[in-house]
Amino acid sequence: MSDLPAVGLLTGLCGAAATTGAYLALRTALTPPTQPGQPGQPGRWTRTGAAWLTGQITRAAGPARGRRLLLTDDLAIAGRDPVTHTATRLAHATIAALAAALLTAGTTLVGLPVPALSGPALVTLAVPVGVLVADRPVRAVAKARRQETRLAVAAYLDLVRVLLAGGLTLHAALRLAADAGTGWAFTQIRAALDTAAARRQPPDAGLDQLAARIPLPEWRELRLTVTSALRGASPVLAMESKATHLRATEAAAARAEAATADAELELPAAAVALAFVAFLTYPLLAVLTATGITP
Repeated sequence: MSDLPAVGLLTGLCGAAATTGAYLALRTALTPPTQPGQPGQPGRWTRTGAAWLTGQITRAAGPARGRRLLLTDDLAIAGRDPVTHTATRLAHATIAALAAALLTAGTTLVGLPVPALSGPALVTLAVPVGVLVADRPVRAVAKARRQETRLAVAAYLDLVRVLLAGGLTLHAALRLAADAGTGWAFTQIRAALDTAAARRQPPDAGLDQLAARIPLPEWRELRLTVTSALRGASPVLAMESKATHLRATEAAAARAEAATADAELELPAAAVALAFVAFLTYPLLAVLTATGITP
């Protein structure tokens, strides 16, 4: 019996080593050596399998549901390749499943009682957990860029309005306002204007391509505002009304996020209160039952 702790420790170390080896092997298979500063890309066979799986999910779930399952919009906003992200999902899911299987096997070798279906159930639950872990960075980047875009487009329209009021032409105001800002959103606006200028197209053509490439409603609203101004509408009034609308939308989103955070804080408090009531009630019921008193 004295050897059981040593056996359990040895089994745990073996399981950790095997899980680490599986992770390193899958990481090496998915990310071959690249030049410094360049993001890694999965191998040819991995990309082929991920592309096949992506197509199967789209066909089985339909275009709309497939976009949600594959995080197509979030990946476009975050600037990630869908096939590469699918391969990353497969890697994380496989690692999570292997870790669950090794944990079940180690528990069995130690001699602890394990229900018959606990191993398959644990492996099945580990797969979506691995997928969620792979999705978390993409969701975080997409959320931050959505918020940044709302604020940046409102600030950009305000800058354009001020420059127009100062006597600049619309084209010059659009370019100068884009050069004045920093961050990812202003970089996208500058790139869209540069693309339109290089192709000798109007500014709203570049913004239209930006809205098609990155599915954010703010890009479409910016393109519509610039188009209406180019076609003869009052640019100052158009910029002012659209900037006010975007700021109101951002304020509403901030209030909704704050309300959600408050609700998430209230749930643990309610759970603790229920646990405390149960902690006080159960001993009283046990005493009353032991003495033969029916409440």
